[in-house]
Amino acid sequence: MGVAVRKLSWEDIKDFPESPGRTEIVDGELIMSPTAGNRHQRMCSLLAIELGLHVRTKMLGLLFSSAVHVILAKHTHYEPDLCFVASGRRSIVQESYIEGPPDLIVEVISESNRSHDTVVKFRDYARYGVREYWLVDPRENLISTWRLEADHYELLGRAASGGQVTSRALPELQLDPAQVLAEDF
Repeated sequence: MGVAVRKLSWEDIKDFPESPGRTEIVDGELIMSPTAGNRHQRMCSLLAIELGLHVRTKMLGLLFSSAVHVILAKHTHYEPDLCFVASGRRSIVQESYIEGPPDLIVEVISESNRSHDTVVKFRDYARYGVREYWLVDPRENLISTWRLEADHYELLGRAASGGQVTSRALPELQLDPAQVLAEDF
């Protein structure tokens, strides 16, 4: 006798207890990841501070820097490291999740699942309309920014320490990757 397999959705997991790691759904499949390491968390914290100050000072919208659930489609749901929703699109922000593509998603690449951030999420974020995607690469000590053009990402820029991150989602941002690529872990 065969086993029936069905794709999961947000409705299936929304009442799960909070987990110490990530709970994501990729094309209906539940993906659970352990809590990120200290260097990863420190980079996320530093990014949240730098981007949060910019977003708040310029009154650009809302920045989320902890396990926010982003529902991109019925069977595709992620918990990005950081995400930004512009003021004019606040209607996608619900009490316990974001329904639809944010204007910017930032992922700090984890060595344990590098291809998940650089291939799977890269593909899905473009497919579902995330306007800008940043990949923060601790191994290479650089930040790559990608802008959605039609249905695919085009490279906006790559910045290493001493350079400047290029962003259309966050106009006038002055961010040197050295400010967030913490080496102290």
